[in-house]
Amino acid sequence: ISLLAGITFTHGTRFFKPLEYALGSEQNLSTITLYFTRLVLGVQLVLAGVQLPSKYLQYEWKSLSLLLGPGMTAMWVSSALLIWAMVPNLSFLHALAVGACVTPTDPVLSNSIVKGKFADKHIPKDLQKIIIGESGANDGLGYPFLFLALYLIKYVGSDGAGQPGGASKAMGYWFGETWGYTILLSVVYGAAVGWIAKDLLHWAEQKKFVDRESFLVFAITLA
Repeated sequence: ISLLAGITFTHGTRFFKPLEYALGSEQNLSTITLYFTRLVLGVQLVLAGVQLPSKYLQYEWKSLSLLLGPGMTAMWVSSALLIWAMVPNLSFLHALAVGACVTPTDPVLSNSIVKGKFADKHIPKDLQKIIIGESGANDGLGYPFLFLALYLIKYVGSDGAGQPGGASKAMGYWFGETWGYTILLSVVYGAAVGWIAKDLLHWAEQKKFVDRESFLVFAITLA
């Protein structure tokens, strides 16, 4: 529905004119689209965390580990093999990069099957929670698959297209930048900000500075 509405109101009726809003620059339009996408994804990830019960990750860590470890790896490899088989003249490393983009479960799309009347009637509560938890966590864990392929393309490459450094340099960047900086530091930052925000929200609620109706706005602001 969103895709059809976007096509209708921009290319069809010209009700919205994104290129004019971006001052006629395709680069500005791409940047605006990127940051709006990040905002939507950030809001949905925060809401996914809010929807889960307290300490959910502690007592469901085994199920989530299976989904985020072997499950995501199998999805990545199978997607890459399917793309590699369907697209002619595409190297397997490029297929791995494309496969990494479609491996994570999108939290925005998954929300459509875990919320609403259909979900309440046909989908068990435990399954709803595990889908929310998995879709919220696997976006960040899709980075290792994507950047492993990208670093191998860049430093190993094919037909001499790669930059000097070889596999050792690719693995160094993969462990250092992707795991150390992008993922682990993001986890520490997110945990610290979330903990501080939680304490501030509880303090504000005790002091009657905020009411329950404002909690959704708080989640959007935090995102």
